Amino acid sequence: METVNFVEKFIVYIEDHLRDKIDYDKVLNNLGVEQKSFMTIFTSLVGMTPYEYQQKRKMTELAYELYTGHRRIIDIAKYYGFSSIETFKDAYLDEFGISPYETEKYFRSLDLLERISFEVVPVDKPRYPARRQYLESTRIVGVAERFSISEYSAERKYRLLDDLNRNGIIDEMLRFNNGSIKGILLHERYVANEMEVLIGVTSTLAAPFEETYTESSDFVIFESQGPAPDTVERIYNYIFRRWRFKEDSELNCNFSMEVLKSTFDIGSPDTKVQVWQALYID
Repeated sequence: METVNFVEKFIVYIEDHLRDKIDYDKVLNNLGVEQKSFMTIFTSLVGMTPYEYQQKRKMTELAYELYTGHRRIIDIAKYYGFSSIETFKDAYLDEFGISPYETEKYFRSLDLLERISFEVVPVDKPRYPARRQYLESTRIVGVAERFSISEYSAERKYRLLDDLNRNGIIDEMLRFNNGSIKGILLHERYVANEMEVLIGVTSTLAAPFEETYTESSDFVIFESQGPAPDTVERIYNYIFRRWRFKEDSELNCNFSMEVLKSTFDIGSPDTKVQVWQALYID
């Protein structure tokens, strides 16, 4: 797919269906798009998943309607598909931290999302150290969770990582890390109509964990340091908005891999982060 144009067209689709329950899996299947690839590209360009974008935009339009005051709250709630006024009030409080009745008073301080636009700029100089490496298919052992496309967000991946770290499972995994990639590996792919996230280590040893295998691929490895969620997001943003427009290689987004080294506290500024961006092999 031609990345930017397709994402722009999909944003138009979402804007036209803000009030609908979009079956993203079905829509992407009908368009002939690989779900994991699209989710990676959309999130890197827009800064959130398609589902998160739809919900944020819907709540923003709701806030504008409440602020202008042309319709009753109950009519607005019904129009946007809420089953009851109480359900609507709870969703509004979760999103903005105020009740619908306080909208006029606090409107200027609300975290609203206008229809997204983004700037794509060819890279002039490297922002992150990067190197190329070919990697044969490699075994990963670890803990996996699976989500529907509509449920998935990067937050879930880091929540799983944090839970594993606090429960001592990360330390246990590292005892088996005798493979070619050193550190905790976050591997995502789309399988059996779900997004699979496996957090683990590369290993050839028998281990009491689930296992999967990476694809054989050429990779560009980008490195940085800082809190994992923000640092990984910035690297992908750089790859898709800048770096890729200077490169001839085609990015393979059917799976993704990030590696954390030195500390596994996701909020630590000392965490060393790598993004292993796969390339299609000519």
